[in-house]
Parts: sequence; structure tokens; C-alpha cells
Amino acid sequence: MKRLIILLYLLAATLTLLAQDYITISGTITDADSGKPLGYAHVGIPEKGIGTTTGMDGSFVLKVPEAFSQSTLMVSYLGYRDYQRPLLDIQSPVRIRMKSTPMNLKEVVVMSKTGIENIIRRAVKAIPQNYTTHPIKNLCFYRESRSDSNEEYVYLAEGVLNTYKTSYKNDDEGQASLVQGRQVILQPEKTATHVGFTAGHLAAHRFDFVKNRADFINEKKFVDYHYWIEQITTYQDRPVYVIGFDKDENGKGRLKGRVYIDTLSYAFLRAEFEVRPEALRQLSDYPLYSGRWRANSYVINYRRIGDKWFFSDAVREGTYADGGLYSNEVVMTEINPKRSGPLPYLERLGREAAFLKSTGEYDEDFWKAYNTAPLSKALQDRVSQLKNAEKAAEVFDSSYMAELRRVQALQRLQDSIKRVEAESTSMNEAEIPLLLKRQIDPVSRSKRQRWRLQAVSGQGAHLLPTRAADMTLAYLRERAGETILSHSNQLSARPAEPIWHGDLQLFFHKNFFLTWNISRDLWDSYYRERGLGLGAQANISNGRPLFLRASVQESRLRYARLLGTADNTHGTFRADGSRFRADRINMYYGSRTHNLKLNIELALELNPSRELFIRGGYMLSYAEQEHLYLKERGRFFNRRARIPLSGQTQIIYNGEPFSGSIIPAQSFAVSVGLIWK
Repeated sequence: MKRLIILLYLLAATLTLLAQDYITISGTITDADSGKPLGYAHVGIPEKGIGTTTGMDGSFVLKVPEAFSQSTLMVSYLGYRDYQRPLLDIQSPVRIRMKSTPMNLKEVVVMSKTGIENIIRRAVKAIPQNYTTHPIKNLCFYRESRSDSNEEYVYLAEGVLNTYKTSYKNDDEGQASLVQGRQVILQPEKTATHVGFTAGHLAAHRFDFVKNRADFINEKKFVDYHYWIEQITTYQDRPVYVIGFDKDENGKGRLKGRVYIDTLSYAFLRAEFEVRPEALRQLSDYPLYSGRWRANSYVINYRRIGDKWFFSDAVREGTYADGGLYSNEVVMTEINPKRSGPLPYLERLGREAAFLKSTGEYDEDFWKAYNTAPLSKALQDRVSQLKNAEKAAEVFDSSYMAELRRVQALQRLQDSIKRVEAESTSMNEAEIPLLLKRQIDPVSRSKRQRWRLQAVSGQGAHLLPTRAADMTLAYLRERAGETILSHSNQLSARPAEPIWHGDLQLFFHKNFFLTWNISRDLWDSYYRERGLGLGAQANISNGRPLFLRASVQESRLRYARLLGTADNTHGTFRADGSRFRADRINMYYGSRTHNLKLNIELALELNPSRELFIRGGYMLSYAEQEHLYLKERGRFFNRRARIPLSGQTQIIYNGEPFSGSIIPAQSFAVSVGLIWK
């Protein structure tokens, strides 16, 4: 009886795990009159913030939690009447025929440039009323791909992301973290050289032209653009201005296209634009893509939930000079209008991260209850994301995934899905690991071998205490003993020297690095230090990375205190191989030391590319030589000299001849600053 109860319990648990907790609705959306498929129509439940878009063939798949089964499905498309129907009345697959709304040509009025600009000004002014003024957290689907000049895939990567969108009242960039994702590498030899595209996963932030105040809606740039009203269409049964824009004849406009503005709320709801040919060569144009492209185009949509508009989806396509394509597509699949906090720090993908290198685990129902964007099957349309969609569909079909799972069972691949060539189907199980060995991602291999460089900049103080004393410094003619320069003054006491330092840290291992640094004074002394050494680090935090670093260096320091400025009545003279001609010359006294330097620092990671550090250092001198330093004043190129103590120098310290050091043999330093990785 006990065995039977246990068996029944396990069976019930298994059935519970297998049971779906969401409803799947699929179908196609077409024009009711022509039967033409409507690509990139929005399909969803607006009041719940759930939705997706159709592919270019009009097809869609929408997953809705069973808790929302009593909701109403809505389909929206520019220029068409909304389609609404209760979910329970829909049987998949469904074919939805949408009715276009006739455009009233009488409403298309001729406006002056100022009149049209005033529409855009009013829309910009209304942004705080039309868009969220607090941060929110959404779920989105992101896809990027690269194809070569033959329209063959190099790679395809896609994933579900958590996105943190900041308020539209500021220009703070949002955040993204990966929930799960997958990649298919079809041409590893090309992938290795084309993975440098970063921040694609931030598309929901980068392509938000309302948030970023793109040029064509920026009042400061109006002088560079020519605007006109193309037509008046409708969206969700509301009239919409369609305003075209292009570079003004005498302007510097970089973009051309059209922007859609709701005539009632003055909300921006869509933009279609491309970068003009002469602006494609810009090396820096973030958040838009920059570089040597043949073409670069964007389509961006917003959707309304309640009385607010939210970023909905975007398509970006770049054409290389050789005809290859790099494309990005993002769809917000769940929008939560409530205020939210930032994403956990350790989960965030940094701006410098390449999405291709970030993947998730595969299971039988890879996307589970997550909504995704369909793969495009059209090659003709300019906003088509994937030019080789049939091949992509083949890659993701059930037979391929079944074979891939069999391979992964033999040799587990960490968080990625790699395309295994068709030859694996004819191999026995002993041979498949050899195939996988050949298929190791060359990017991952090179990443493990790549050295990493960090730049450090800091300010602080070197505790080099000097005592007050009466001093006289004199520089004499070598043979006759005639005084060329002389100056007497009170040397004031000073507890420390304010300094600036810059370091380069070259990591040849995850936790070991070579370090080189230079330091300079921030005051009226003469301070020149450089050091070379070896260091190690350890992350001592389980949350936000907090690094403990230690390094040992061989350091060379030249430090001298300024006594004052001597009048040069002698005329031109030579010192340390340099010819001095200035009428006034600064005179310093100090030491040149060789030191053993030990540094200990704590560095807190502010973001994946920057750290804040505090550093303490100990310096022990093991070799020292005192010098008289001279520096010209009042000349464009001031000459300097470092003169060892000899018969040409005379140092008087509190009335006595002196040749000793004015600084201690041991000293300490402390500094704070930033590290760029």
C-alpha cells in the first residue's frame, strides 16, 4: 500500500510539472480586403502589458497566463481598426482580417515649417504627461544576427531579457539582464572576427528615440531639417499625424524618415528613419550604430497602456559595404507600469558586453511561457530582420534540437547552443565528442587567452615630512669656485606632498597582473616617480565585486623642495649638460631614491567598466643620492638640471654645511581614484 501511495504521489507530481500554466494562441493577421499579411502588428492584452508582434508573413504566437483567460485579445496596426475578441472565443490557429480606416484627405492640411515644428515642440513638451516619469521593469525578447555578402548567416542569437527603463524625465541609460537565450553559430571562422558589436542587448534603451530626444525631435536641431505632413492616418481609432523629415538644404541633418504623432494626446507613437549616406561614416554616434555602413535604418513603435505610452518594439538593420547585414530586433513582451528598482547588479549586462557571448540553458520547451518575436520569412521587405529565415527555422526545428540534446547529453556545453554539423547524425557516440571538440566556440577560446588592460587615475598624499630650517643653496663655477647662483630662505615644514598618479595594470591571468605607474606633484615641489612591479587580486564579496589588490614594485623617486627663485646675474651658463639663459631660476634641494614599494588597495566595482578604489602604500628606500635641482622661469621651454652634490654645489642647513637627506627613508602614501577596465 505504501508503495502504491508513493507511486501515485510521484505520478501526480510529474503531471503537475508537465501541466502548462499558460494559454497559447497562434494565427495570422491579414488585410480584410486584399488578404495581404500585416507584418509587425501588435498582438496582446494591453491592460496586462502582455504582447508580441507578427512576422512579415502576418503570423504570431502569443502565450498568456491562464490567470488572464477572461481577458480580451487586441490587435493594433497603423491605418486599421483595432481587432478585439475575448480569449475564450478564439480557437487556434486563428485568421484575423483587419479593416483599414479610410484616410480623410481633407484633414491633410498644408502647414508652414514653423507650424509643423510647433506640433513636434508640443509633443516633446507633452512627454512627461504621455510617458512614465518613474523607472519600470519589463520583460522583452531580443534577437540579433549577422549575415555575409551572400546573405548566409554568420550567427543568430536571441534571448529573453529583463529590462529596467528609467524615467523619461532624465537621460539616464537603463539596464538589461539575461533570463535565458540561445545562439547558433553557422560560420565559426567568421564569427571569431565579427563579435565586437556591443550593447545590442540595450536596444530597448538605445532605440527609444523619445527617451533619447533624437535629432529630428530636438528643437536645437530643427534648423538642420525640413519637415512636411505626409498624411493623417489612424491608430486605435485615433487620428495620427505622419510628419516626414529630411536634411534641410542648408542644414546638417543626419537622418531622414517620418515620425507619427497622436493628434489628441500629442504622443509619439512611431518613427521610421535611416541615416543619410554622408553621416554613415561617423565613428561615434551612440546610442545609434556608427561606423562604415552602406545603410542603417530603424523602425520604432510605442503602445498605450491606460493613459501612458510605452516603448513597444524596434527593428534596426545595418548593411555593410560588402552587402552583409547586421540586424537587431527587440519586442517588449511584458510591460509593468508600476515603479520598480534597478536590476540586481551581478545580473546586469554591461554596455561593453557582446550579446553573442551571453547565452542561457536549453530545455525541451526552450522559451517556456515567454513570448518571442517570429522569425521573418520575407527577404524583400526592408525591415525584415533575418535575410535567411528558412535556414534559421531549419536550425531551430524539432529534429535539429532533438539531435542537439543527444549530443549535449554526451558532452555538456555550458550556457550555449552551438550548431553541430549534419555529419554528427552519422557518427556513433564515441565520435561525437571529437566533433564537439572541433566546434568549440573560437570566441570563447580567444577570450580565455586574451590579456586585459586597466587604466588607473588617482589623487592623494605621500607622507614625506620635512622640517623647517634655514637653508642656502649655491651653484659654483667648476674650477674657479665663483658663485653663479645662490639663494637663501626659510624652508617651511611640510607633513605631506599632494600627488596625482596614473597606472596601467596588464592582467595576464584572472587574478595576476603587471603594473606600471607614474606619479607627479600637485604643488610647488619637484616630484617624479615611476614604478614597475607585479600584483595579485581577490574578490572578497559575494555581491557587488569588491577587489582586494596587492602589488610589489621597484620604484624610482626624485623629490625636492623648492627653496625659492634666484636672480641670474651671471648670464648664460651650463649645468648638467644644458645651457641656462633665463634671468630667474628656481632652486630645489632633494633626493633621488630607489625604493621597494608595497601597495594594498580596495576597489569597488561601480559598473562592469569602472571601479572606485582607495589605496595605501609603503615605500622603503634602499639607495639614495642628494641633488641640487635648477629650473628656468619665464621661458617657453624651461630647461632643468639635476646636479649631484660636489665641488660645484654648496648647501648650508641651519648654519652648517649639509649633504644629508631632508626626507625619511621610510614613508607612506594614500590615494583614491577610479579604474577603467
